[in-house]
Amino acid sequence: MSTKKISVEERRGKYDRVLETLILVSAVSVTLYHLYIAFSTSFSLMQQRIVHLFCFLIMWFLLKCANKKETRLGRALAGFAAALSAVIGVYFVAQAAPMVLLQKGIWGISTLDMIAGIFLVLLILEVSRQAVGLALPIIAMIFILFALAGPILPPIIAHKGYDISYITSYVAWTSEGIFGTPIGAATSFVVLYIIFGEMLDQFGAGQFFIDIAYALTGRMRGGPAEASVVSSALMGSINGSAVANVVTTGTFTIPLMKKVGYKAEYAGAVEAVASTGGQILPPVMGAAAFVMADMTGIPYSSIIIAAFIPGILYYLSLGFAVYFEAGRLGIKADTQSARVSMGEVFRRGWYHLIPLGVLIFALLVLGLSAGYSALFALGAMLSIGIIRTFLRERRFPLKELKDVCLKTARTAVPVSLACASAGIVIGIVSMTGLGVRFTQIVVELSGGRLFPMLLLIMVACIVLGMGLPSTAAYVIAAAVGAPALLNAGIPALGANLFVFYFAIISFITPPVAIASYAAAGLAGGSSTKTGYLAFKLGIAGFIIPFLYIYHPGLLILGTSTWETLYALMLAAGAVVLIAASFEGWVGVDLLFFERFALILAAVMLIATKVVFNVAGLIIGASVLMIVYLRNRRSKAAAGVV
Repeated sequence: MSTKKISVEERRGKYDRVLETLILVSAVSVTLYHLYIAFSTSFSLMQQRIVHLFCFLIMWFLLKCANKKETRLGRALAGFAAALSAVIGVYFVAQAAPMVLLQKGIWGISTLDMIAGIFLVLLILEVSRQAVGLALPIIAMIFILFALAGPILPPIIAHKGYDISYITSYVAWTSEGIFGTPIGAATSFVVLYIIFGEMLDQFGAGQFFIDIAYALTGRMRGGPAEASVVSSALMGSINGSAVANVVTTGTFTIPLMKKVGYKAEYAGAVEAVASTGGQILPPVMGAAAFVMADMTGIPYSSIIIAAFIPGILYYLSLGFAVYFEAGRLGIKADTQSARVSMGEVFRRGWYHLIPLGVLIFALLVLGLSAGYSALFALGAMLSIGIIRTFLRERRFPLKELKDVCLKTARTAVPVSLACASAGIVIGIVSMTGLGVRFTQIVVELSGGRLFPMLLLIMVACIVLGMGLPSTAAYVIAAAVGAPALLNAGIPALGANLFVFYFAIISFITPPVAIASYAAAGLAGGSSTKTGYLAFKLGIAGFIIPFLYIYHPGLLILGTSTWETLYALMLAAGAVVLIAASFEGWVGVDLLFFERFALILAAVMLIATKVVFNVAGLIIGASVLMIVYLRNRRSKAAAGVV
């Protein structure tokens, strides 16, 4: 009796099917776990965070095992790493029971604890390198070396120094390092909002937002670029990733911008700036805003209220810049092509706004936590998705929910690993007192003056944030920069929003403008030129934080209505004048002195003294009147000819 020989291809196909099933089961389990712990407190916080982190470490290695581009050796190593992660994870969960941790705090960690902790740090650094790039693990290693080399460092940053055992204990076995606030925020509610964003996209909300953008702006001058601004703002606030937003909306908007006459680099720059701004625009603002709420103790509802006007100003500046560029290039409004009206778009997809309405109501009216608010929004989205699928296709949306779980797992891996790596950094900052030392350095270099201090912190935040995911960029910038601003008397909300903005703006700041480079790839343009243009288009993002430091009325909270309105008028005028000056066109090409005068007017509007504000309004209005009259004369001359 002969037995049928199984070919290599059949064995490989069977292996791949088993692996796909394992990944699906893991993704569903991780999703359900985060929904469960949102309701339950059966685990200690430390154990919740450990399970969260190790689940995503294992998920990453499983995904590598399933990646057909990996070599056989690479897949085998990934399988071994997944098994090793599972073993270390079980050990950490067992050793993180409250009473066991208390004993470790009294007697210190064991040799086995230290070995497990070192393995965990190495796993985090390696997976961070693979998932989010070299920048974050390099920064983490620099901070570890800083902790080790304290006594031999220059006196301005020297400290007593710490050995491997103490660093491992502090970073891996306390809630001050890897399992600190960033990973805590990811565990408690960031993953819930990732689920929410994926569910919105899976049930058609992403296309609905793009349709809204085109219905609003399709007949404007430079309509596709304006549509990019609006759609990226809507999508970016939910998905919280500039690069993901570029890839999602840029696929549609960039080709259309090029088609109507924008150069490839400019189209890419518009998409990069618009996508980056989604992370500073309420109501969701990506993962970093949740981490801010957790780190500062400021209610999330207060953060999104305060961030509302600055976010609108950012997009106001970008919208005007795009409009002025369209005029300079001679791009006309498209009045011929048939477009779906706003009323028709709402008629087809109004129900997509219900979950967002539920989220905002839960956050701002009911005053619920970010986690519970996400659960209500998820419940609304799930109900709508089930009803929508049943009415349209007479089936339960099992496939869509399966895809939500898989995409959530894939999206949450880099976010969670970034939070863990950032936890290493803030653990070292806390352990060595670097935050206090940086405050002293900034005060000395600035001579105690606020404006130079803000400039120094701006540069530090941009440099620290370059090449990092937004969550990690904010955490590191806040750990180093926020204490200096608090020491200068700036309220916690304003101080943290200041470093938050500049950590996010690093996505469009050369030389490491990763959102710009992603957009350049889609547009087929020069990465360097796209980065430069994105920096120019996003210039308002570099000015707005200074505006709300000097004009706190922009943050709404704690100020009178008059202060808010006055600050809003000045800020709106300033960002529009800056956009006009940088683009060099307002009906006609601006002369050099006109562009300079508009910048001068904008600077005077930003000033804190009323006399300067009035002077800025007069200069700006005068220049615009001169330009208007020159424009009329040129049109009249053209008419005569």
